[in-house]
Amino acid sequence: MKKIYSYIGSIVLTATMASGMTACSPDGFASPDEAGIPVASDYAEAIGIEVNQETNYVTFSFSGKGVVPVWIIDGKSYSTSFSMTRYYRKAGDYAVEVKIANANGMSDGSITRTFQIEKTIMSGFGGFVYDSNFNLWTQATVGAPSFWYAPGWSQIAAPGYTLNDGAYVVTLPEATTETWQAQMLLLTDISTTAAAHYDFSAILTSTTDHPHVMLKLVKEGDDGTFYFEQTIALTANEPVCFWKSDMEGIDIASLKLVLDFGGNAAGSVITIENIVFKDHANDDGTVVPEEEVVPDPTWSAVDSPDNLWHGATFTNTFYYAPGWGQIADPALTIDGTGYTLVFPEATTDQWQNQVMFITDGLATSATENYDFRAVFTASNDIRNVTIKLTQADDDNVFLFLLNKDLPAGEEVIVKSINTPGVDMSQAKLVLDFGGNPANTTVTVRDIILQTHKD
Repeated sequence: MKKIYSYIGSIVLTATMASGMTACSPDGFASPDEAGIPVASDYAEAIGIEVNQETNYVTFSFSGKGVVPVWIIDGKSYSTSFSMTRYYRKAGDYAVEVKIANANGMSDGSITRTFQIEKTIMSGFGGFVYDSNFNLWTQATVGAPSFWYAPGWSQIAAPGYTLNDGAYVVTLPEATTETWQAQMLLLTDISTTAAAHYDFSAILTSTTDHPHVMLKLVKEGDDGTFYFEQTIALTANEPVCFWKSDMEGIDIASLKLVLDFGGNAAGSVITIENIVFKDHANDDGTVVPEEEVVPDPTWSAVDSPDNLWHGATFTNTFYYAPGWGQIADPALTIDGTGYTLVFPEATTDQWQNQVMFITDGLATSATENYDFRAVFTASNDIRNVTIKLTQADDDNVFLFLLNKDLPAGEEVIVKSINTPGVDMSQAKLVLDFGGNPANTTVTVRDIILQTHKD
């Protein structure tokens, strides 16, 4: 019987070290006897699970006598405590397996108990209220997701997905390398108006690190009319809330949410949940946090050698196409560190008014982080101006993609700070003023691109 005591002792010690909790001592066992190992099913009523849906803490308890529980969570022995509490961050259905041990050994069989966590609770801001009566997303007809999944730009079978209580779980078996190679589109019958303002939030979680998931809320049939187009970084198994508040309304008959997972690792599983879209005037009780202000780095002088843009030579090209019919290039005047553009004709959509600065060899590296800064001024209001620093011959390899509104007559400073680098051998700065009114003048000045400086 000495070997049996040694085995039980090792179970308790291993589980205790793994969990960091106090476990029952072998002294608490009844003496070994001819009754043998316990039968797990005899202790079904001794197992208690209590879920606090307000805090997402789950308390596990066991009331059996002369035996100890062995709690198995996520397939691993977790603890032999008679009572323990564990935090579950994400909404979902969970299971715990329990074996029973006594002085004679481990039980014949085990007991599995299931429980549900109703809401994902974030360590930070968790977005607007999903189950509010003001959430237009839950009241809308949302079509089944469509996909364009194309590793290496060669389309393959759509990824698998599940939809449960508004949460999409998408499984991406093959890796992709570039933006737009793993698109997921959700078409709705939500309409919006320019007379209102709107709020949006969604929670995303990936089982693998993903440096740039793209989210775009756009007009169906017109990719150039959108509320936002932005990338976010996901750390493996860490939920991230993407949110926008008080967005200026747009006249849209059918709203479409586009998510792009291009750049995913093979076998990534991505969850999109708690999607909220609402009229900003309807208060659901949410208090949005102060938007984090990223501290400015130490900016190089515009004419400093540390400014990678200073001294760079470039060629300008244009795509100026009201109604997608290309016309004569806009006038460009260069005066020192300032660039003045004159757009005589109006455009309506994103990408109808592109101005490119193609450098002769300005390079960036994936081993560095970078800061970018430029000052924009427009004579008329322009919404959603696009600023993108990309590889000259591959628009899907880029350092940053920003969208900014330019109110008439106001100086707008555009910044991208401490951005992780990418390998580019020939950088191209793309500015798109699509949606500009007729007879608009835009000035861009004092461009700085530098390796990050604290």
